[in-house]
Amino acid sequence: MKFIRSVTDVFGYSPFKALRLHAEICGRAVGLLQKQFHAYRKGNFEEVEKLRNEIDDLEHEADNIKDEIRSNITNSLMLLVDRHDLLNFLTIQDEIINYCEHVGHMLTFRKIKTAPKDIWDEFDILLAKIMEAVNEYEKLMDHIATLVASSFSKKEVAEALLHVPEIENLEHECDMIQIGLHTKLFNADNMHPLDAHLMIEWVVHLGEIANNTARAADRFRIMVLSR
Repeated sequence: MKFIRSVTDVFGYSPFKALRLHAEICGRAVGLLQKQFHAYRKGNFEEVEKLRNEIDDLEHEADNIKDEIRSNITNSLMLLVDRHDLLNFLTIQDEIINYCEHVGHMLTFRKIKTAPKDIWDEFDILLAKIMEAVNEYEKLMDHIATLVASSFSKKEVAEALLHVPEIENLEHECDMIQIGLHTKLFNADNMHPLDAHLMIEWVVHLGEIANNTARAADRFRIMVLSR
């Protein structure tokens, strides 16, 4: 007789491994977006197109995982967390890669030639800070297996949630960089107006990647504390 059973044996489908994989794919997309910006700055527009397609592929893969989770999280399924909290968390996490895809396409709309070096440097700083926030978010998501194995023990929950304020601090730093970029762009008198407008849109959408990373971390906190 088998006395020890897995969580899946007891509760049915378990979404937690898929949630972690979805988060990993979001992180990979942010890394590709950072590479895409570097290629754009160098004028390698063939590489920009290639990376856009790679981000599209990752977004499609993430959508498949999202759909798998949603189709299996039925009202009758027993879960270690609240079903609505989990689905809300997934929706916000999915916005990370959605905005990566948006920006990836926006980089193919127009070949900007009038942006000064200091503005490009600020974009590099913003992207590096967003990547830092997403890396910290992945560290948070690395705790999922341990949380499930311990049935969300108070000790494991407390250790996992130490990452949340750090992610929120990094998102705040992204906000400050965005403000500086907007100031530079609105006062860049020598830029073509369409170039300045497009780069302002980049800033807004990049900010949403950081914002949704922090929102997802907050929803993760709500999910594990509301059990």
